[in-house]
Amino acid sequence: MKSDIQRIVDRYGQLEQRVCQQMTRFCRPFCSVCRQVCCQSHFCLETRESTFLGQVVRCFPPQSVFDPSRGWLSATGCTLVAGRPPVCYEFLCRSISGAVSATPDHHHALLALSMVMTYVGRRAVGGRHLVEVTHPPDLNRINPDRLGARLHDAKDAALASAAVLDGRPSDAGMRALCRIVSPPRTDRQKRRRSM
Repeated sequence: MKSDIQRIVDRYGQLEQRVCQQMTRFCRPFCSVCRQVCCQSHFCLETRESTFLGQVVRCFPPQSVFDPSRGWLSATGCTLVAGRPPVCYEFLCRSISGAVSATPDHHHALLALSMVMTYVGRRAVGGRHLVEVTHPPDLNRINPDRLGARLHDAKDAALASAAVLDGRPSDAGMRALCRIVSPPRTDRQKRRRSM
């Protein structure tokens, strides 16, 4: 029988794979032709330092071994199946953000999708993010019900993000996005607020 932590690792890894597939779908057209590599090997170290991400990587084995100079990077991108630091999803360059965010709803969906993994782990162990846990015994301090609820909300938001970006928004989906991140202010709202 799996422990609470192992069930969380499984669900987290499955969610991350979904998020990664969606982010790749929307970002690959830009990243594949970009001459600047935004990912750096020092970001990869978090996977090795984090007790939780280390368990995710063991449960979802990468396509290559860690290289001290390149991290998890290969010529075609990251080789991790799951276990990436959340910052890997958070960063959206201007090319991606501008092209994918044609409407305020699209922009909100892309932001929510990029923040899903951050949302899941926020304040999971005291005030620390789940990936900041470096001592294995601290994983036992995770409230599995609370984290399970966050995983559920995050999955709903990931599905809603894909629907919005595919032109199929719904009221329930927009509420799911709002649980992850507030809608960005429009230029009109910013101007009104500054008056």
